[in-house]
Amino acid sequence: MKFFMCANYEEDPPVAPSPYISPPFPPPLCMYYRWINTEMPDWAVTEIRERGRRAWASLDLEERRAKAEVEEKAEEKREWEEYCVEQRAFLDEMIRKSEEEKLRLAEVYRQRQEARDAERERKKERARAAKAAKEVDDEKGKYPRWTH
Repeated sequence: MKFFMCANYEEDPPVAPSPYISPPFPPPLCMYYRWINTEMPDWAVTEIRERGRRAWASLDLEERRAKAEVEEKAEEKREWEEYCVEQRAFLDEMIRKSEEEKLRLAEVYRQRQEARDAERERKKERARAAKAAKEVDDEKGKYPRWTH
């Protein structure tokens, strides 16, 4: 489209003709312009509409991508939190089982120790009884009496 521009309309910022001559300050700028012909051909109208449609579609696509990205990050964060909760529950269960196993093994070891101590005491008592019997024995026969 063609437009009319004021004669005082100049470049912004104004350019000096040489480095030694400074342009007038403030420059005499006029920002007035007016469209001369407002009629556009059909191809220009369709082109403008198509560009607008593409711009809005691009904007909509960007918004949908941004929204999908935010949702994806939120989903990843939620999955990570669920995973952390599951792992914490698993570790707590393993710690609990380990403590139970320690207690069970401690009880088994205590019972075994008591059984060993009881057996040892029984053998000592038997040895003491045998020694006492040997001293009392009148030593008749080939073997001591307590072995019969």
